Amino acid sequence: MIDIHSHILHGIDDGSRSLEESLEMARIAVSEGIDTMINTAHYHMEVDYVKGEALKAAARSFNEELGRQGIDLRVLVGNELYYSSDLMGRIDELDFYPLADSKYVLIEFRPDQLPSDMGGIAYEFRLRGYVPIIAHVERYSQVRERPEMVEELIEAGYLIQVNARNIEKAGKDETSRTARELLASCMVHFVATDSHRSDVRAPRIKAAYLEAIELLGRDMADSIFHENPQRLLENKDIEIFKVRRLPTNGKKMGLAEVIKNIIKKR
Repeated sequence: MIDIHSHILHGIDDGSRSLEESLEMARIAVSEGIDTMINTAHYHMEVDYVKGEALKAAARSFNEELGRQGIDLRVLVGNELYYSSDLMGRIDELDFYPLADSKYVLIEFRPDQLPSDMGGIAYEFRLRGYVPIIAHVERYSQVRERPEMVEELIEAGYLIQVNARNIEKAGKDETSRTARELLASCMVHFVATDSHRSDVRAPRIKAAYLEAIELLGRDMADSIFHENPQRLLENKDIEIFKVRRLPTNGKKMGLAEVIKNIIKKR
């Protein structure tokens, strides 16, 4: 598998805290079936994280160490852009990296308030030849309140990523229930680990893949977990799935009702 969102490189941002932890994360990732990870270092206009050529140098050094350790994993480079008006105002001059030298860029927003002009932001990226991917969309409060708005974001030009651990948690909180509802409704294009640690936020994805098979069937699960990440690496277009619109009668359904309706529509 290819993990398009991780923070495995140490000393870069709020991710791995040491080389030893990064190596342990790599071992966990390989045990989960991951052979390629994109280190999506945070790019924040107000925080001095490692960026630019220093980020690529860190990835080269870590890949060499993986080889010395006999760990069959490669780490590529990208950024997780934190949206702000300053970022958009200077987007043409900034030294951020798209994902693995592709046209795809990973973007995160304030968790408590998505911008009012989401369509305009997508347009600005698309105008420059980039395809924006919204990171961990299930974490935004507006999406948890109204998951169907994600269809509007897709129509505006975004692709959607959710975190594997929120699929795996099987509806234990509102964030995970939202992630699973979006997945069941075919409004997710990528599932990634967003791993930061070797313990509580480890690079685990296998359980989420098995859950996706149960919800969507193997073909759709393979599209999300295997084919779309591979197409991203090859800089090819990503398939936009047909959304399975679920009747809500003006109220939000629980996950069990969502899945029941999905099964009926298969």
